[in-house]
Amino acid sequence: MCGRVLIGETKDIVISGREGRPFTPKANKSGNPGSVLPVVTDAMPDKVQQFRWGLLTPDENKIHSKYKHARIELLHTVGMWRQLTGRKHCVIRIQAFFEYNRTQEKTYRIERADGKPFYIAGLWDIWLDIDTNVLLPTFAMITMPPNRDMATIHDRMPAILERGDIKTWLNQGLTGTERVAFLQSNPCLSETLKITVEK
Repeated sequence: MCGRVLIGETKDIVISGREGRPFTPKANKSGNPGSVLPVVTDAMPDKVQQFRWGLLTPDENKIHSKYKHARIELLHTVGMWRQLTGRKHCVIRIQAFFEYNRTQEKTYRIERADGKPFYIAGLWDIWLDIDTNVLLPTFAMITMPPNRDMATIHDRMPAILERGDIKTWLNQGLTGTERVAFLQSNPCLSETLKITVEK
């Protein structure tokens, strides 16, 4: 489920390179679990930051695939997700994502039909490397049952937000239950998506 994404333009992200010189990320860079992607969190909703895709538990030192996606149905029952839901919500911005259909042996590219970026609801946390005392910001994308068109190629899809709904997902005045209910009652419609076979 969504194991590779197209990041797209990141012109509003400022990263310091070596010796403090500004670094401009390349447009349309591909990303997968373990990659750094543009994220906005409820802790700093006015700032686009760089977080690593894949949550880590305290005793781990690498990204595990089982922590890159959080099923919306399990946010209140699975320990890791339950600890973050209602406390640490984020939005991940990507241009497109890719799904491989094993039956058809085809890879599909999914974009918005209007060409705008996707905004994916997620959960975030900060992992501490106890060997180096380095703090690593990480996230997991939330997934939900697919809409009609996505169901023809995969049994899950990311929890896609409209741009105007980002503030609701990041609103710390809402409980985790209220925010999850908002996602479930506002699924991404099939007509929002453009699905093509990847060459």
